[in-house]
Amino acid sequence: MSDDVRDRNKKAAEKQKRNSEKREKHEEVQEKIYNSDADKLREQLSNKNEEYVFKLNKRLVDDDFTEDEAKEAIDNLLPDIIANQIKGVPATTLYGPVTKKAGDIAHPVKPKKKDPFWALSVDTSLLFFALFGALYGAVGVFSKKSNSQNNTGILTLIVLAVMWGFLLTYFNLQMKKPKKERPNIWKTLGYMGAGLIFMFIFLGVMQYVPAVINPVLNGYVYLVLAVVAFGGRWLFRRYMGITTRGFI
Repeated sequence: MSDDVRDRNKKAAEKQKRNSEKREKHEEVQEKIYNSDADKLREQLSNKNEEYVFKLNKRLVDDDFTEDEAKEAIDNLLPDIIANQIKGVPATTLYGPVTKKAGDIAHPVKPKKKDPFWALSVDTSLLFFALFGALYGAVGVFSKKSNSQNNTGILTLIVLAVMWGFLLTYFNLQMKKPKKERPNIWKTLGYMGAGLIFMFIFLGVMQYVPAVINPVLNGYVYLVLAVVAFGGRWLFRRYMGITTRGFI
């Protein structure tokens, strides 16, 4: 029984050693390819890849590239072409048709800008300020009771909008991450729950804050502030180049 275990362990160790040697050899080949001169790499092209490179060069020149510009663009591709050629992957499979690759080189797609968390939070906060402002304004205008009984102080409105903006932006960005990078749902909900509890405590405390510090404004003033916040949000998004939203 012990002999069988030793044999299995020995075979496993030998297999691991072979795999390690293969990886090292592969890394050496890759390093050699990516450090090679472009002219030497051209000599290693298969007939199929050589034809692809020739057609790609011609297409780029037809698209107003100079010969030097076309050569430089293709030289940058050669290491990847050779590395995949060794694996049996031709350039047509790697890059697609010549016309497509030439278009990609001539008109490269800019990587999508990642909007910073703080900017998305401000964007969402302005949105909530506009929504809450419109709500409190409507209550203040149409309610028969006094504004002080039905409305919320301006300081409360500002802090609420900021807290909702940051909380919901955080939650939404976590949920948008790839599944493997997404944090534990219970942890995220825990943060959200803690934020909501803090928000309710804040609302309770704000009831005892003097009106001098947290004045209740006229309903029409809230409506005007809502419009200003919505317009400010539009300008802020344009200035920051924001295309995504921190809140669904």
